[in-house]
Amino acid sequence: MITPRRTTLALATTIAFALAVPAGAVKAQRAQLPRTRADVLLESGLWPQAEEAYYAQSSARPRDPVARAELGRYLAMKGAVLPGTILIEEAREFGLDSALARRLLRPWYAVLRWRTMATMQSDSVIRVRPAQDSLALFSMVLPGNLPNITRRNPTDRASLWVDIVPRQIGVDSVMSDDPRLGVEVLEAFVPSYDTASHRVTLHADPKSALGARGERYRILRDTREVRVLMTSGRTLSLPAALAEIVPSWWQLDLLHGWLVVRR
Repeated sequence: MITPRRTTLALATTIAFALAVPAGAVKAQRAQLPRTRADVLLESGLWPQAEEAYYAQSSARPRDPVARAELGRYLAMKGAVLPGTILIEEAREFGLDSALARRLLRPWYAVLRWRTMATMQSDSVIRVRPAQDSLALFSMVLPGNLPNITRRNPTDRASLWVDIVPRQIGVDSVMSDDPRLGVEVLEAFVPSYDTASHRVTLHADPKSALGARGERYRILRDTREVRVLMTSGRTLSLPAALAEIVPSWWQLDLLHGWLVVRR
């Protein structure tokens, strides 16, 4: 059922709540862990081998804080955010520098917070439009009376179009001249996009993509981007992957680490 008003109001409530509560925004800084063979494999696009290496080094040194933190960070990147944060917290107990642990945990705590706030009783469909920013996924509308949104013209009550970008920026940029939302705001709804009709479905069932029909590509994400494993040894950013695949429909499942496409 197409229920744009109900969907928009639900999203507006979530975003308004987030704007009212200090979010601990993700900064453009990268927590540094010692570089390991698993990291080299991951950066080379050899993701299955990298996953095996992360588990192997953690199993070989079960109380090593670096090995534990690296496995936790990898699990969070592939969608298992709660188990990943638990492992990083354990790494801190095993001796990982507290400041480093906080930097590693901060973006994933933000993701968990968004997932907790996301509630929807049934699937909803909203109309979107292609984003002007080539690095954005699409542009969606927010209501003009959204609380805590400061416009340059306070009398302007028109609807606000925002770009959805595949990196973790939350709602910090909603109040800018170039309004954007981070994809984590919607990820709990495993959004799917019909590129012909320009309709996005927000799914009440967080496991909906697991049974969706289509080709499947592995994805990983960090605070800066979502990457897609095109073939062994070759990865692309999500916008570049979509531009190459040119799907008629796609679904982004950041909860389980999959991009599902139909051509």
